[in-house]
Amino acid sequence: MLVSGGLTKDGKLPIKPFLGALKELKRVGYLISVHTGIVDREEALLLSEAGIDLADYELILDREAISKSKGLNINPESFVKGMELLLNESIDVVPHLVVGLPGSSDNWIRRASQIIKELNINRAVVLAFIPTIGTPLSKERPPDPEEVRKAAYILSKVSKVSLGCMRPPWLKREIDSRVLGIVDRIANPHHSLKLNKVYACCSIPDELIETFIQ
Repeated sequence: MLVSGGLTKDGKLPIKPFLGALKELKRVGYLISVHTGIVDREEALLLSEAGIDLADYELILDREAISKSKGLNINPESFVKGMELLLNESIDVVPHLVVGLPGSSDNWIRRASQIIKELNINRAVVLAFIPTIGTPLSKERPPDPEEVRKAAYILSKVSKVSLGCMRPPWLKREIDSRVLGIVDRIANPHHSLKLNKVYACCSIPDELIETFIQ
């Protein structure tokens, strides 16, 4: 089960009213992954007590990107601290990094890779920004497929890498083909690629993947 949102104006997932339900779902055997948003110490503890297995965690390291793309006035350090708090509660954290996110600096993927290495995180997910019609960012450009390949390559030096489901549909074929051999998982791959299928999110732990192979 993937639990997502809707985040508050503080960049948080309003999940507290549902923790009891998640705890029960965990009891009956669900694998639970949560797009947590930023968390504080109490929230990390509550998520751990509910039994969630995985935090799919969007990592942003540039203040301009946080402001321009998310409309949030939050320090980049808060994103890193949230990951540390979840890890301290024995929750498996999988950082999600959006290549081409408006406001991002040129070297942010390298900075992110260093943090991932220092925190001993074993998987990251690369995503590609989609300029969506009807939003304030509709006129921004998506990343060049080569940017996505370079980001995946940099991250592959410190962790396993998945290509996540967020990427422009019109660039999917080119992006997917370029990252072959760098990533070991591709979410919803282009139909031209003949890959083994696993019916689960691309961030699940390696030791559980066999459960989802049909």
